[in-house]
Amino acid sequence: MQAFQNELTCSICMNYFIDPVTIDCGHSFCRPCLYLCWEEDQTPKSCPECRGLSEKPDFQTNIVLKRLASLARQDAAKQTNSLEAQICLTHKEAKGLFCEVDKTLLCGPCSESPEHAAHSHSPIQWAAEEYR
Repeated sequence: MQAFQNELTCSICMNYFIDPVTIDCGHSFCRPCLYLCWEEDQTPKSCPECRGLSEKPDFQTNIVLKRLASLARQDAAKQTNSLEAQICLTHKEAKGLFCEVDKTLLCGPCSESPEHAAHSHSPIQWAAEEYR
């Protein structure tokens, strides 16, 4: 998976491509990153990665690469949101318990707080089985 992510990453900004273009040597970059690297009076332009020369200064957006990078960005955002849902922001601990009363996930310290101490709790694996 890491190799796939690397192929969707601009070697200049090290982020997923935004408006990717593929230059004559075959390397791809974000259009804004490439133009920032190239000096206006530099002709022919050289690839920031392999130093191969590129004669034409204007490139078409690589639509397939743009779509794949967009999907990778969306997936990364989902994974971040998923991780945030599993970690208690207050105590920075994993949410391993399910509060039967409030129907929420809790970490150990939250389950012992006055707000939840009198409630019934179960390990999230048990709750997941019960609600399937």
